[in-house]
Amino acid sequence: MRALIREYLFISLFGACAESLASENASRLAAMERADRNIDELLERLHRTFQRLRQTGIDEELFDVIAGFEALSFTSGHRAVR
Repeated sequence: MRALIREYLFISLFGACAESLASENASRLAAMERADRNIDELLERLHRTFQRLRQTGIDEELFDVIAGFEALSFTSGHRAVR
């Protein structure tokens, strides 16, 4: 009888420890999943910012080319056609 009680206590303690470990790992997994989502959101925002800045640079270069063309056309006596 004494051996059964000892065995029961051991199994109960072991089960509690296993449950605690499983709970800790589930909490860590949830934290890592949140971190993963946050990284994805940050990467998306950075990508949009990069694309916007890239497009702004392209637009500025095009405006410079057009302005240069119009300036050259005006100085050579020809009016730029619009």
